[in-house]
Amino acid sequence: MERVRVIRLLRVREGREADFVASYQGVLDRAVRFPGHLGEQLCRSVDDPTRWLLTSEWESLESVRKWRTDPDHTALVEPMNACLHDDRWTAVFKVRDMAAR
Repeated sequence: MERVRVIRLLRVREGREADFVASYQGVLDRAVRFPGHLGEQLCRSVDDPTRWLLTSEWESLESVRKWRTDPDHTALVEPMNACLHDDRWTAVFKVRDMAAR
């Protein structure tokens, strides 16, 4: 199997930062127990505090598909997505480990 990383660039609505982080924590609490989930990071831009980067790593593309179609997924991400502007970007990448030289 080939690991994949999901990258999401998000813009949080002003005044909704705490709601966003709290709702993301709810998603994360479920994701960490989901088969195939390997890890997660949430980052906030130092240049533009409305911009956030969310990454998650998965054992396979199939694991991501199962997560996204899980009946709990839509209900979990709905409160988080309500905190966001519509200009979101999401992509899935194959992970290639490179040895340091």
